[in-house]
Amino acid sequence: MNLKDSLTYLGWYDLIFLVPMLLLFAYLPTYNVWSILLNVIIVICYSLGLAMITHVVVDSVRKKRR
Repeated sequence: MNLKDSLTYLGWYDLIFLVPMLLLFAYLPTYNVWSILLNVIIVICYSLGLAMITHVVVDSVRKKRR
């Protein structure tokens, strides 16, 4: 994989993660520091889970093509 492909994948991940993060911060209350910290923790867990699921799905599709 070259740099252009890597940047393309990175752009798609940014787009995929941006929408749920904006919705989460708009939906959950941000009255104090603890609420903001909770939102950040939820976003991190969501991002890790989505990245892992994406990699598993892409790897399984690539294995089926072979």
